[in-house]
Amino acid sequence: MRKLVTLAVLMALTFAILKAGGGVMREGTEALLLGFLLLAAYLAGQLSHLVELPRITGYLLLGILVGPFVMGYLPRESVVEFRLINGGALSLIALAAGAELRLEAVRRRALAITAIIGAQVVVVCGGVVAAVWWGRELVPFLRDTPPGVALAVGLIFGLVAVAKSPATTIAIITEERARGVLTETVLGITVVKDVVVLVLVALVIPMAAVVADPTTSFAFDTVRDVLLSIAYSVGAGVVMGLVLALYLARVPKNQIIVVLVAAFLLVEVSDLLGLEHILVAMTAGFCVQNFSRQGARLLRALEANALPVYALFFAVAGADLRIDLLPRVWAVAVGLSVVRALALAGSTWLGARAVHDPPVVRRWAWMGFLAQAGVTLGIANIVRDRFPVWGGDVATVIIAMIALNQIVGPPAFRLSLVRADESHRSTERLSPSRARELGLSGA
Repeated sequence: MRKLVTLAVLMALTFAILKAGGGVMREGTEALLLGFLLLAAYLAGQLSHLVELPRITGYLLLGILVGPFVMGYLPRESVVEFRLINGGALSLIALAAGAELRLEAVRRRALAITAIIGAQVVVVCGGVVAAVWWGRELVPFLRDTPPGVALAVGLIFGLVAVAKSPATTIAIITEERARGVLTETVLGITVVKDVVVLVLVALVIPMAAVVADPTTSFAFDTVRDVLLSIAYSVGAGVVMGLVLALYLARVPKNQIIVVLVAAFLLVEVSDLLGLEHILVAMTAGFCVQNFSRQGARLLRALEANALPVYALFFAVAGADLRIDLLPRVWAVAVGLSVVRALALAGSTWLGARAVHDPPVVRRWAWMGFLAQAGVTLGIANIVRDRFPVWGGDVATVIIAMIALNQIVGPPAFRLSLVRADESHRSTERLSPSRARELGLSGA
């Protein structure tokens, strides 16, 4: 109750200050809003934790509530400005994702990771394409369109369905202090799939253009450019990882600040060189963890930055979710999200079954792939620009799907970790023998 009252008082004070200024953005207003967002998100995360939900759900819901599409505390221009902070935050989260991925686990789970990703790409993409094709008369902007356009839209929605949110995955794993076979599998798939989705974007978007308009030629240059960007990003990540490991080994002071600055610097350098900063950061974290002795130090520095970073990142992400679009396209977005969830469950089960993975992976791992953000939003922007006739409608549905899946995904993944006995909430209640069986002794 104290936390709820404190949050209400904080919101009331901020509203009063903004009202006294006449709603005009003045010098210092952005700093006030940023401080308010950080404190309010922290309190919302604590309240969310009290009702057995992930803290990031509280951050997201708080962002939605005070964002430009509900209460309007944060004007649209402020949310756009705060995206710059989100770039650095996402870089930190990607560093953590790479640092949490041990080479030993990758080798041990390589077959399962490959099988499940392959099954997901085929089943999820194919299932969504089929659903869009057979249900095209139910989609307002696909009625009376040529079959090629409907198939192209299906391919784009299939691509979107395969994508997921690495930031949400690592945030939930960190919060739950999760360890075990399901955690290793979901994390490994998340990191590898980030590369797979980049390749699929380069293949599917030009393919959709050809299907929609057969007179268009396939853009082979796009595929080449993306593959080169991936290669350069991995190379840059290796270099950054080696530099970061060297610093952590030689300079014991100010490591928390240095890692924070390095994450923001990484974004700027990547943008300047045309690299994928998430891939650069993941590779750097992976190299520090697996090819140096500084993995533990890097993780400690990242954990020290985790609370403010996650609170701001997901609060801004919540404020940026276009909730206002849901009433216009809710039926299509909900339908596609349901098809996607069913296809994820089926494909994950098939992939895990094919390599004889334990039942816990077959049954629960699919919940770790529901949340969407980041790359998916980028796909929406590409589609809007590339297909001016119907791309805007498709992008609107994609953004609505992101909103739905980003709200449903975190609680679902947390539930899967608890049911799999891999969350600290569940492992604290395990017997010593069961903990040893899961590889969680000492967790």
